[in-house]
Amino acid sequence: MHGDDGIGPRVVEQLRQLGLPVEVEALDAGAAGFDLLNWLNGPQRVIIVDAADVGLEAGQFARFTTEQVELKGAAEGAGSHQTGLAEVLALARALERPLPEIVVFGVQPGSLEWGMGLTAEVEAAVPLLVRAVLQEVHDRPGRGTLHG
Repeated sequence: MHGDDGIGPRVVEQLRQLGLPVEVEALDAGAAGFDLLNWLNGPQRVIIVDAADVGLEAGQFARFTTEQVELKGAAEGAGSHQTGLAEVLALARALERPLPEIVVFGVQPGSLEWGMGLTAEVEAAVPLLVRAVLQEVHDRPGRGTLHG
């Protein structure tokens, strides 16, 4: 992981420790690439936690749906080893694949340097993110998947 890019897996780890309703699955999709497309097939709702430049201070996060923003990356033509959410959603739309409801928590990274753990600012956001994800789960119960 590149520093704060590890926020998703860290939140998934915390959620697993706390326990989730049986109809909710928490997955670390950090290196899923285009396999994420297969993981989006089946759940009614998907919550994604990931480092993203959301224009906030390091450790702060924003909640949005994929319909509310234009995800950068797909138009830039990243290779399969650089595949992110934007590319996966662009492929799904091109293939006319139905998608579940997707909620994204984008966390502003402080550092994306190799070999570092989470910065103090992003680590401090973990409990808040866990609460926000749990609130999403409890506000809209049903079969779902959480991706980190």
